Amino acid sequence: MNDSAIKKMREFNRYYTVWLDVMNKGYLETGRAWPESRVLFELYLCAGISATDLCRHLNMDKSYVSRILGKFEKQGLLTREPVPGGKGLKKIRLTQAGRREAEQIDQRGNQQLRDKLAPLDDETCGRLCEAMAFIEKTLRCHDKER
Repeated sequence: MNDSAIKKMREFNRYYTVWLDVMNKGYLETGRAWPESRVLFELYLCAGISATDLCRHLNMDKSYVSRILGKFEKQGLLTREPVPGGKGLKKIRLTQAGRREAEQIDQRGNQQLRDKLAPLDDETCGRLCEAMAFIEKTLRCHDKER
């Protein structure tokens, strides 16, 4: 890969993270930073996941995820259930309050994209989705197994 391609990709990444507004403390008006919101949403999507699998899935540092999970547990957003014969392994499940907050993140994320993409016509949105699907497919084909 040449330096020009790397520069273009990095420019796009910087633009896209700003465009998605993930750099602010109150992502999607939740009062949470983006990593916390993402962890909560992944727990919503993957009920009963272990902390180890969550870290692997998100490619996040174990100690950072552990601090987030501890915070969520104190706030009553999740519970941890021991897995029988799992040698300390615990399934993480959102409480009703945790599910409500994750659903709010989901709804606000959808609305954010509706608002940002509203000026685009259907053809342009279709082309944009095709380009995103191409990017994801290309990267997944060469992604290391985590």
